[in-house]
Amino acid sequence: MYDQTNILEGLKFKDEKSFEVLFKTHYEPLVRFVYKYMNNIEEAEEIVQDTFHTLWEKSESITIQSSLKSYLYQAARNKSLNSIKHKSVKQKYVDSVKHSEIEFVEDTHMEFDELQSKIKEALQVLPPKCRQVFELSRFEEKKYREIAEELNISIKTVENHMGKALGLLRTSLKEYLPIYLGLVLELIKNQGIE
Repeated sequence: MYDQTNILEGLKFKDEKSFEVLFKTHYEPLVRFVYKYMNNIEEAEEIVQDTFHTLWEKSESITIQSSLKSYLYQAARNKSLNSIKHKSVKQKYVDSVKHSEIEFVEDTHMEFDELQSKIKEALQVLPPKCRQVFELSRFEEKKYREIAEELNISIKTVENHMGKALGLLRTSLKEYLPIYLGLVLELIKNQGIE
């Protein structure tokens, strides 16, 4: 029988069965809870998955003063609020970029074709699996869960590939990012590379 004490003790020792019991018990109610903040089921699912992922990653060192259920709900709520805040900041940035985009492009000294070429080169340098995960996420706009199912890998593996891909792209394109960030992101997102 798994009670809170057993589950907490199991988590500290990375016991997958304890984690599975916790996940199965609280996943659906947490998704419904987070949905009230996000109004988007996929975002709610991602936030809840991220909440559980964080708990698993920090399980050896985490101290829970209240009930495990309270901890999960508070963590999911905080992640929801952070996501909402991040969206707001991102939207303000997108609005400011759009506002200055015409001036930005006119002031650009580098040719559009050269930038496309650099992005294409950066994508080709990625390890095949990283590139595949990145393209499924960014070009086909698939969620990590969908990518994991399609490639028959874990969500953690998808996260690791995305982190590696973004890091390598950031390094490959670092000289262009400060000046061309909006254009680079738009080209990558819209797959304006042929």
